Amino acid sequence: MLVVLAGLLAAGALGGCSKSGEPAQAGGSGQPGGSQKPKEKVEIQFWNPLTGEAAAILDGIAQSFNTSQDAISVKTLSSQDPQKQLTAISGGNAPDLVMTYWNNIGPWSEAGAVLNLEEKIKTSGFQTETIIPAALDRMKVDGKLHGFPISMSMSNKLFYNKKMFQEAGIAKPPETLEELLDAAKKLTKKDDKGNITQIGFIPDYPWIDNVFWPIIFGGSWEDGKGKLTANQKANVDSIAYQASFYKEFGNEAIAKFKSGMGKANTPQDPILSGKLGMMIGWENKYNDQRGENGELGVAPFPYPQDRPELKNSGMVSPVAMFIPAKAKHADEAWTFMQYLLSEDVQIRYATEVKTIPVLLKALDNPKLTKNESLKSMWEFYESAKSKNLNGFPNSIYINEYLQALSEETEKALKGQQTAQQAMDAVVAKIQPKADKAAKK
Repeated sequence: MLVVLAGLLAAGALGGCSKSGEPAQAGGSGQPGGSQKPKEKVEIQFWNPLTGEAAAILDGIAQSFNTSQDAISVKTLSSQDPQKQLTAISGGNAPDLVMTYWNNIGPWSEAGAVLNLEEKIKTSGFQTETIIPAALDRMKVDGKLHGFPISMSMSNKLFYNKKMFQEAGIAKPPETLEELLDAAKKLTKKDDKGNITQIGFIPDYPWIDNVFWPIIFGGSWEDGKGKLTANQKANVDSIAYQASFYKEFGNEAIAKFKSGMGKANTPQDPILSGKLGMMIGWENKYNDQRGENGELGVAPFPYPQDRPELKNSGMVSPVAMFIPAKAKHADEAWTFMQYLLSEDVQIRYATEVKTIPVLLKALDNPKLTKNESLKSMWEFYESAKSKNLNGFPNSIYINEYLQALSEETEKALKGQQTAQQAMDAVVAKIQPKADKAAKK
């Protein structure tokens, strides 16, 4: 494990517990007169990559846990990015619980660094069906849970500039992908030299999203039996659709416009300055500019016209937490993990951080859905219940798979190859890795 983890780092790769999951009662050896000496609290280390206000919020939750019982004391350590986490684990000084990016779970589990939680789930009776399925599935490697999400981000909305829509005479946001392309045409303007001065939509802005688009088309990346499915029709159609915008407006013209249209979160932000009409919407973007009185409108992301069953599709990207395989206090860490997944804590974390809870029943709690300060999140809480949410499957070769998808998709968008050729190339590259992993 140490050798493999050291290699991952060099390559820059991304106590007692009762059956109920509650801390075991403190005990001790018998003392004269029948008295018992109380046990000292077990201290566990909880590392996370958060900084600033978000880190302080997590510190406060840990402190509330510490005062709620007498068996466990959680000590948080923030600003621990994945490299620092790997260094500690490979050096034999693993913390007891780690918060990290979800796509680390696959490669790190293959290196033997992540504890398989199936036995603890079974022993404690924890009900995994209480967690949003799409978020929970990202924690599985070879069908086994190696972690849990603590919160999640989600892209399943269309953000649009209300003023630009009004000026273009567009009465309502598009409902289908075909209407999205039509709206983009109406919102796009050029000067007398043919240069784009305003554009309706850029499918790979702010980045190439090789997971979101296939989900919108109902695609997938594996069949559950070891065969990769990146080159299935739905995935190919999703890339062909994106490429249609470049065919419509021109590769060079879009590239030139993008180079000067301004960057997000600056005074020149294109969707706020009137340069860009529409974009993919996440729950943590433009909170202050969207809503009834905001500059941006919010709508469900369009679906293929011939696939109405795909309404309310979207991609989830959870924040993961796992117990290192060599953790000294795995039972206590599991107890605290369950606390973090309780309804009150999920609501508190979602409220203070402005994120989406992963506990299904929390999505309907009035503390969230009636909280006016969270009004910009209400639509996301509701759509987080959609059965059409999905995400990329976790695996020991996840990073190579995602990289191959990005590289080949970019070539297709630039017109250097067809969408089918792009996805065939991905499968040709990664299937051998999947076959090798299946033999282990």
